Amino acid sequence: MKETYYLNGKEVPTIPVPHDCIVKDIKLDDGNLVFSFEDDISYHDSIKNKYPKVKTLIIRFHLLQDIYDINLFIRSKANRFLHKAGVFREIDLPKRQKDLLTLTKDNLEYLYHNVGYCSIIVKLWSSNDIVLDITADYVEFEWIEF
Repeated sequence: MKETYYLNGKEVPTIPVPHDCIVKDIKLDDGNLVFSFEDDISYHDSIKNKYPKVKTLIIRFHLLQDIYDINLFIRSKANRFLHKAGVFREIDLPKRQKDLLTLTKDNLEYLYHNVGYCSIIVKLWSSNDIVLDITADYVEFEWIEF
């Protein structure tokens, strides 16, 4: 079952959040940033009430143009003198695209997202805080059932 949420309409859509679900693969494909999630995703509280018979989920963020529509920020480790909580540093994706595609090596967890006009900000967690600021015109959720 596919659900499409348009980010360029008159109203900002309410998009379901696969909170605490593990992203097992990230790829760039035909102008989309694609997240593929773990199998048996329906055991998570954020999924089981609305989609109890879902095996997995694929999210496609349709980029307006290209890799420049994605900003990746990773929190650096704290410095005990200058930055006690750590700071976010931006990764230059056109030069370091591999950094985005290899985020899933350490159980990448989807926490939440914030939606705006032609924009979605996704908060992830692996061994550090990760933020993706994506410029997109729509987001497609493909729920794959058992």
